[in-house]
Amino acid sequence: MKNLVSVIVISLFVFLGGITVLGAEEQPSMLELVQATQAKVDSKNEPKAAVLIDVNTGKLLWEKEADLSHNPASIIKLLTAYKVFEAIEEGKFTLETKVTATPRYEQIAGIYALSNNKIKNNVAYPVKELLSMMLVPSSNVATIMLAELVEPDAAVYLKELNQLCQDLGMTNTTIYNATGAQISAFQGLYAANNETESELEMTQDNKTTARDLAIFTRDLLIKYPEILTYTSESEVKVMSGTAYEESFESYNYSLPGLEYAFEGVDGLKTGSSVSGAFNIDGTAKRGDMRLIAIVLGVGNWSDQNGEYYRHPFMNALFNYGFNNFAYQEVLSKGKHEIDGTAVELTESFKDTVKKNQPAAFKIVDDSTIELKNPLPTISPLIKETSVKLATKENDGFLKTPTEQKELQFITKNIKYLGAGFIVIVFIGLFIFIVSNKKRKKRVKSRYRNRSERHKS
Repeated sequence: MKNLVSVIVISLFVFLGGITVLGAEEQPSMLELVQATQAKVDSKNEPKAAVLIDVNTGKLLWEKEADLSHNPASIIKLLTAYKVFEAIEEGKFTLETKVTATPRYEQIAGIYALSNNKIKNNVAYPVKELLSMMLVPSSNVATIMLAELVEPDAAVYLKELNQLCQDLGMTNTTIYNATGAQISAFQGLYAANNETESELEMTQDNKTTARDLAIFTRDLLIKYPEILTYTSESEVKVMSGTAYEESFESYNYSLPGLEYAFEGVDGLKTGSSVSGAFNIDGTAKRGDMRLIAIVLGVGNWSDQNGEYYRHPFMNALFNYGFNNFAYQEVLSKGKHEIDGTAVELTESFKDTVKKNQPAAFKIVDDSTIELKNPLPTISPLIKETSVKLATKENDGFLKTPTEQKELQFITKNIKYLGAGFIVIVFIGLFIFIVSNKKRKKRVKSRYRNRSERHKS
């Protein structure tokens, strides 16, 4: 008997353990993702951190060290692009607004250690041209010109960038400069006002994480998709038709026509530095699905080919995302039954899910439908994907799930009461029949006894 109990306990333990293992499906490693694309990489160049998310829903599809603190270098220039588009939206200026270069701007453009383009004193540069200069050749001077158009005070502007990060839920990000280069590299020219520069951190690198960059980039693409106009071209020409015309090839070699071209890639920004190595914040779209891949810390600054090494890793993430996940309809508009409850959806329910994986649903707060086991979101600020139920309360035809459950409860209890009543009646009838038989038997016995006494 003891042996039998032991066998049952062990079997149960193994069974439950098996469920745990099956339920926690492991994601492939970065090198396995690259192998699936048949690209050749050196494992020593593997990124220190990376994430892959879907823009539609903010679902996290793959991650490695998502919260590792890292210097993103020039990727941080995307924050200034955000602030420029925001200011345009608020009517403060337009893409045609011109910024006239000063001697200081020309001096910054001449600093050899900084990535730049040619800026000449007294020349007026339209905002749209400065955006191209900032986003493609990663011009530091163009970034400063745009930043000061948004907010002339450098210290105030950095506070605004940090506030933006906090508002978006980028909890592990601190911005010390607007360009990705340490302020000390600007040789005293970073701020227009020398007194302001004394308030700044001269030798600090910006700090962020792959998760925070993905959160930011998703918000940027949703609010200001026009940024892709500037990041989708493999080669751009600025100040065309003027004496200051320049051409630049994108450092995003995954764009069409370049060495690591990947179908659907149309942005966004690369960044590299001594402490941060080689990084890329990329996006690609196929059909209704747009992905963001953040790849940080590829290779080493001592090997400048790192600007190429980062692309097979980003491409591998995109390949994995498009092959294994889909943004699709998981439940059609109309009437369905969820866990025995009749429901009606007000619209088609679309979500990001793993391909060929059956979907299960749950009713939330009597008003919406969600997936039972959804993919996680990149940020707790992103609400879980859901669809409203149509009920009599909002012009639908069905009772709410709670009303249905109450009705089911009442119906079930009525059935139980009915069954109980029948049982009671049956028992009462049985007792009556038995009692009646006994009574008749007693009457008959008394009658027989009387008859016998009369005879005697």
